[in-house]
Amino acid sequence: MVDIATLFDITVSGVGLGALYALVAMGFSLIYKVTGVLNFAQGQLALVGAYGVVIFSAPTVIGLGLPAWVAVLLTIVLGVVLGYLLERVVLRQFIGEPILSVIIVTLALGGIFSGLLRFLAGPNFIGYPAALRPDWSVSLPLGAEMSAAFALGVLLSLVVVVALMVFFRYTVSGSILRASASDQQAAMVLGVSIERTIVVAWTISIAITAVGGMLLAMAAGGAGFTIETVGIIIFAAVVFGGLDSVPGAFIGSIVVGLLQELGTFYLEGGESGLVNFGPGFGEILPLIFLLFVIVVAPYGLFGTERIERL
Repeated sequence: MVDIATLFDITVSGVGLGALYALVAMGFSLIYKVTGVLNFAQGQLALVGAYGVVIFSAPTVIGLGLPAWVAVLLTIVLGVVLGYLLERVVLRQFIGEPILSVIIVTLALGGIFSGLLRFLAGPNFIGYPAALRPDWSVSLPLGAEMSAAFALGVLLSLVVVVALMVFFRYTVSGSILRASASDQQAAMVLGVSIERTIVVAWTISIAITAVGGMLLAMAAGGAGFTIETVGIIIFAAVVFGGLDSVPGAFIGSIVVGLLQELGTFYLEGGESGLVNFGPGFGEILPLIFLLFVIVVAPYGLFGTERIERL
């Protein structure tokens, strides 16, 4: 028997978790939309955001011991600078190269980021400062509550998805990015600086992803290397929504978050479980969903269907 109040509470948690995934997923989708690159370092870039706060605030890591709010701002700046440097120093060299080469580069970058963070902060979980572990929550009907990290995630993800939609639709820079995404060669003929548009895309993407990583760490109470596994989960989200659709990435992330939370609560054989598939099934369920989506709708809900004429 399913209790309605419990179901609503789990649904709220799923929406909150999906909102955190959405920040990382929208960064992934933005990169693909503009450059056509599947960035498989996205999970590690979220990890950079999560551990950036620790590196800047914890006196035991590199000895800075900065206030929490300063660490947060510096982590966002780090995301912006990292996006700029990655495009200028590394990825620009692969413009016009086979897409598989760029994918391999992103995999290599992911390994570098993960290894560097392990070197700086160690492999163990590190708790966040008290200021970044707020104990407030948002009260909802039926006795449900949404934690501070989830509430902030919902708010920020909504702001980001609306801002990106407005940016792409109503600004000159957004129109240039859309033109570049549709046909890079035609855009270059019209005088569009492809290099500049790609820099903007990477910069915005990694900044958003870093914020998502910070909020995922806030939800867990601190930074841990399990966060990098989010890269696989958000891939399921963006495939469902459509690889080149930012709103689709947002919707797909909410669906994946709901599947994970509902699957964990009802299908892992706990006290309230309906079916016993064993521990960890909630995290596997989004991947099963991914396989189903690829078979039934390979372009997702809002993705652009590409037709090649021979």
